[in-house]
Amino acid sequence: MDQKLTTKQGREAWVKKAVEAGVTEAEAQDTMHKMVLAFDSGKSVPKPSKPSSSGRKPKLTPSDSAGFHVSIPLPPAKTKVEVSTPLNAEISQLPLWPEVMRSLPNEILRSALFNARNRKNPRSMMKSEPVAVIGDGRISYRGEELRQDDETVWLQLVHLARRHVAGQLVEFTAYSFCKDIEWSINSKSYDRLKECLRRMQATGLDVYSKRLGRGVSLSMIPFFEYEDSETQKTLQHWRVRIAPELVELFGDHYFTRIEWAQRLQLPDGLATWLHGYLATHRVPHPIKIETIARGAGLTETNKPELRRLIKRALTNLINCGFLMEFNIHDDIVTVKRVGNHSSER
Repeated sequence: MDQKLTTKQGREAWVKKAVEAGVTEAEAQDTMHKMVLAFDSGKSVPKPSKPSSSGRKPKLTPSDSAGFHVSIPLPPAKTKVEVSTPLNAEISQLPLWPEVMRSLPNEILRSALFNARNRKNPRSMMKSEPVAVIGDGRISYRGEELRQDDETVWLQLVHLARRHVAGQLVEFTAYSFCKDIEWSINSKSYDRLKECLRRMQATGLDVYSKRLGRGVSLSMIPFFEYEDSETQKTLQHWRVRIAPELVELFGDHYFTRIEWAQRLQLPDGLATWLHGYLATHRVPHPIKIETIARGAGLTETNKPELRRLIKRALTNLINCGFLMEFNIHDDIVTVKRVGNHSSER
């Protein structure tokens, strides 16, 4: 979003574009109102408080973390956000998409950043190592290895952040988040969610894309708070900030919409990875099983076992309504998607 939203014509054009993207007019008007409010109310950011002499971090308050805040309930996530925006600064925002969709940049969905390895295998620590990408682009990653359960959490986080200024703090309860990603509502799931968020907080991600003509470097989650720094008690509302640089990777249309209900029917692993990868193509082209294994970050090299894993994953994609049919011949996979529409934008 830019300063054109300060004019009536600019606001009307923005709402029209959002509706064309599949958002209801009411949602578009609500989001636009928040963006204008954030722009008009921007203040310079105060200096952060110094740590106490005891070495304990001070409790974060709205005045410490942002120049101002906007508290607006957004069902069903009941999201409250806080914004830090310099006066008269240009405001950026992720693209909008309907509630039934989730979205990620194409380069990420075509890569092994969120790999599909067996969850029973221990995760490795990566030190700015290259990540396999199918097609154009290069990715390097630093941090604990990410898997498909992390991608599910990331998809939901980005979804919550899409209706706010890039870089805002997004608040949610562990209950509402687990409900939205259809994890069991219990302490085990809350701990699992916490670990996913911690993993993505301690990361360094570098993405080079031909369309950008340069690389983008970011921390996936620059800020995550789940407990009171003084009492060490778990907060009712967890707070997360997603790197604003992510907006550049989405661009205007270099991202793919994923049908959320379909993904939630799939087991985390190769089925969810293939669901995202195949959705990035209007008409999926034939692909070698070795290429699938590389793009999904699999370590399996035995071809009969690879064929078995891929066949099982593709069968899951038929059962969830994403694929109409598939065929594996001479280690080449061909698929036909249901309908002629595309999730790619």
